[in-house]
Amino acid sequence: MNPNNAINLLNPSANRVFQVVDYEDEELREELAALPAGKLVELRLDRIGGRANVWQARRPANVASLTP
Repeated sequence: MNPNNAINLLNPSANRVFQVVDYEDEELREELAALPAGKLVELRLDRIGGRANVWQARRPANVASLTP
């Protein structure tokens, strides 16, 4: 995570990078910040407005935490 709380996420199967700049809540932001680079996670991404590759990360339905 960079100093602006943004993170780049790679979807390897689509060979695509998503720039996440907003989070469902502070807890999710902290969980993502604590993960090591290369960690596989499942997230829901919602495009923010009309801006190009800028996304908000959300937990998938029925997922309380990204870490066991």
